[in-house]
Amino acid sequence: MLHLNLSSFLRFTGVCSIISGILFLSLAIWYNTSLGQIGAYVNLIGMVFLLFGLVGIYLYQMNAVGVFVFITFVLFFIGTALWMGFGWVEVFVIPALEEIAPEILADSPPALLNIGMFTSLIFFFVGLLLFALVTAWKGIHPRGAAILLVLVPFLDFIPFGSYVGQPLAGVALIWLGYSIWKGKYEEVGHGN
Repeated sequence: MLHLNLSSFLRFTGVCSIISGILFLSLAIWYNTSLGQIGAYVNLIGMVFLLFGLVGIYLYQMNAVGVFVFITFVLFFIGTALWMGFGWVEVFVIPALEEIAPEILADSPPALLNIGMFTSLIFFFVGLLLFALVTAWKGIHPRGAAILLVLVPFLDFIPFGSYVGQPLAGVALIWLGYSIWKGKYEEVGHGN
């Protein structure tokens, strides 16, 4: 029978955050070459690992941060899951449509799709911003890593900002994941 205690689970989530960070860091390479489709796969896999990493980032600080951080965590988690859906479409649906019905992709997307994308982005970026701000403020995790995450939503909304934002998010997730992985779990939620 598998026995999983909190410290083992937290270490696992730390590794997931590190993997997510490495994958997001590599997106700058994939999306800026002719291998952009590989970048779509890397992004989707990174989002899956990010979900696990977020759980660890939250659990490690939950005893010290209160209800507001739980709400921001839920908002960020839901936003990540919703945005991951668009990653899945980019990996599986768009290539299939390009092959069997390219005329569908030539038209503007339907309004409902735009509403879904906008809603997902709002959940993702507002959740990211609030979660990162409170994480930086509480200081349970390395503040520098949380501050890097605070910058990401702003960078993604300026021209060419995602070329800096995604790598910064990658560095922050690696840093946070390492912090969780090497953490002292008898002090979970009370700082390092």
